[in-house]
Amino acid sequence: MQSFFEMSSHNHYSPFLARIYDKVLHIPIRNIRRSVAEEIKNEGAIEVIDLCCGTGNQITYLREAGIVQAVGVDVSENMLHQAWRNGLKNVCLKMDASATTFDNDTFDAAIMSFSLHEMAADTAKGVFMESKRIVKPGGLLIVVDYCFDNHTRPLGRFAARAVEKFVGGDHYRNFKYFMAEDLLAKFSDGLSIREKRRFLFGAVGMWVYVNS
Repeated sequence: MQSFFEMSSHNHYSPFLARIYDKVLHIPIRNIRRSVAEEIKNEGAIEVIDLCCGTGNQITYLREAGIVQAVGVDVSENMLHQAWRNGLKNVCLKMDASATTFDNDTFDAAIMSFSLHEMAADTAKGVFMESKRIVKPGGLLIVVDYCFDNHTRPLGRFAARAVEKFVGGDHYRNFKYFMAEDLLAKFSDGLSIREKRRFLFGAVGMWVYVNS
């Protein structure tokens, strides 16, 4: 039986969820979206890619910050259709974020926002490795995802788990594995990248890595 959100094994969001996604999450994540855009602007990045861009909401915030050379890729047709309704028809493209068609060292920054935790571990690692490939040396890899560390308040942990459990299915199983195994740390370990900054927004972290 599928969950309420009718998510498939490929994380193709239902038409219903695609339509309400931004409305539901606008207030909880708007400050994070702005922080990502400001970080990229302050670092002088011009060409930016949002891997697993969904409805393109983060790209809207990038444009508001004056970053107009931004593109997004996603495999969910329903989320992309919503992005296209939002005026991003030629900006958000249907493409596998773990195997894009872009050349090496194309972008100044790559964003992976609220996406890695919902994927199977191999797929999530593939997206992270792809970000490193297509970002120029000295460019930014920015990850926004759940962060359960000593600074995370219990209420934040409870709320995050409750939301993910409500979604259910493979999404919830992948979330639990992602958090239990601290996969982001494992993905970045041993790579020629360095963590420049980290921010915490309740139970959500924002990691800023510099590619080498």
